[in-house]
Amino acid sequence: MARSIAGRSVVAALIVSTLVVAAAAVGAGPARAAPSDQRVRIEGKSTTLFEGTIRTDGHAIRASSDTEARKCDGTNNGAHATPGPTPTAASEDAMRSIGQDFDGQWYPGFDDYFIQRFGPDAEDAGTAAYWGILVNGIYTSVGGCQYGLNPGDQTLWVYDAFNNRDLLRLDGPQGVGEPTSDVEGAPPTAAAKSSFTVGLGQPFGVTTIRNESTGDIGAAGYRKPAAGVRVSPVTTAANGVQTIQSTDPATVVSDAAGHATLSWSTPGWKRVKAEGTGFVRSNRLDVCVTDAAGAGCGATPSADTATRVPPPSTVPSPAPTPTGSGALTVGAAAPSGKGFRVGGLTVQGLRVTTDGNPAALVGVRWTVLGGAAMKGWRIEYRVPGVAQPRWRTAKSGTVQSSALLDVPFGRTVDLRARFVAPTGGAVLRPIGRVVVPIDERVRQVRFSGRIAREDDPLAWRKTVTRMGRGTSLRVTLPAGRPALVVRSDRRKAVVEVRSGRARPQRLTVPAHADGRTVVLRARDRRRGSAVRVRVLSGVVRADGLAVGP
Repeated sequence: MARSIAGRSVVAALIVSTLVVAAAAVGAGPARAAPSDQRVRIEGKSTTLFEGTIRTDGHAIRASSDTEARKCDGTNNGAHATPGPTPTAASEDAMRSIGQDFDGQWYPGFDDYFIQRFGPDAEDAGTAAYWGILVNGIYTSVGGCQYGLNPGDQTLWVYDAFNNRDLLRLDGPQGVGEPTSDVEGAPPTAAAKSSFTVGLGQPFGVTTIRNESTGDIGAAGYRKPAAGVRVSPVTTAANGVQTIQSTDPATVVSDAAGHATLSWSTPGWKRVKAEGTGFVRSNRLDVCVTDAAGAGCGATPSADTATRVPPPSTVPSPAPTPTGSGALTVGAAAPSGKGFRVGGLTVQGLRVTTDGNPAALVGVRWTVLGGAAMKGWRIEYRVPGVAQPRWRTAKSGTVQSSALLDVPFGRTVDLRARFVAPTGGAVLRPIGRVVVPIDERVRQVRFSGRIAREDDPLAWRKTVTRMGRGTSLRVTLPAGRPALVVRSDRRKAVVEVRSGRARPQRLTVPAHADGRTVVLRARDRRRGSAVRVRVLSGVVRADGLAVGP
């Protein structure tokens, strides 16, 4: 679900696949082991609610106002085949470790939460102050229960994320203050370092960096020095909640190059963060100021530097829901495990997904490896079986690594993708053949007999029509092979297809316990005509109809 605020198209609280804008990767890389230690920072309205490392894994969660448990393990909406840690589950663990909770609204069609509150800080619709999520400094293009975290990733939740406030990062003398990537799903570009040592009265130099958004979800933005930003001491409560002391005499202000210098007259651990009007406050740096004899400070304060292990969750595992693939491919090019090269970059996992199903769009995803973004990409389609089929552009972009395509309904289309590397090298790659059905609920489709509408988050437009024995549907389709799209059931079913004067044809719907999408294709027809489908045995969960070659 996207919201446009102050002219920027953003994913509000980023809990859902972006079905209004073309959007991107969900945590690239290998399968995630569990549990793992994940870095989490939650910047609230006036304080930092959590900043540290949490031992976590993807698991069931439940918002305070929700009555049901919800899975949140990266397999939501078919984003990943295997479960693992996610930003929302890790943040729920983080809040639970300090005795706080979260609230949000669950969207079944997207299989994810719209986050509305962390701890005491609830969204304010009147000022458009909503929660937003970033991983490695980039606003994610999918929801916090879909994004798969990898080792070394940094999750950041921000209150009032979409009112044109640039993000701040505070760097010490070496490294970067927290993990930062240039491409969504890519590993951080440099090692993060947040703990330092300096002598009593000696200068300690820091650099403030602002991340000015491009307005594109999944884009790294423009990182440059932040001038006129305050770098101030931080006080930390027993549970780790941090408050910036902006009026403290030790506060310094960054210059035009983003540089500032601090020094301390007393030994011990010092903690600093950067903040400024119109900015999201930065990460924290911990500085050990040694005494005159050079003695150290001992271990860093354990409240928010030691890895936290949250108390056991009392949320039960949710009831299983249909998990089978909802992709409508009928002849996809199988993604290569090694991918293919485009200039100095590698593209992996080019495939059709279910991302667009709720909005009747065709989703496509891929992953770019190599630490940079493509110079450009374009996805094209054509309708096979028609006179002189032509390739047409469905979507194009640059930094994104997925797209939602608006292509002709009721047809089968071929898809291909063209990638252009920063060096200028280009590769044209087939994606596959995809059925783009008309929804079974449109007026053109007429049912006879007893039917029932059912919700299914992976179905085309999120619903199916349940048809029992003797029930039939009728629709007029153009020339070609009729294709009936169904969501499978635990038991097989048999249907009869009639078209014009041709003899009837029986087709079997195979049984699949996971409810996956199945495309049944009847005989070719040279002319358009009415097509009638009748259920002879079993139950059919109709999802749409189309024609193909």
